[in-house]
Amino acid sequence: MQLAAQARLLDEEKRPEKTEPFGLRAMWLHFANELEMRRLAKVHKRIEQKKRALADLTEERTKIMNRCIRRMRRAQGKN
Repeated sequence: MQLAAQARLLDEEKRPEKTEPFGLRAMWLHFANELEMRRLAKVHKRIEQKKRALADLTEERTKIMNRCIRRMRRAQGKN
């Protein structure tokens, strides 16, 4: 899980600054009022956290799957 976090940090450092709010290029954002923008900021943060959590869980599942596949192949004498 730490490799994914480190890769994300490196990826974020390489990205140029975006001028679009929340990284969205949507015309409707120009019509959002201050209250809606504050709420969007909170929602956007939660969405990004959930994406990172899902990526970490997927990475962990892949590691477990690969260990099991190696074990299965060794049991079948296919190493």
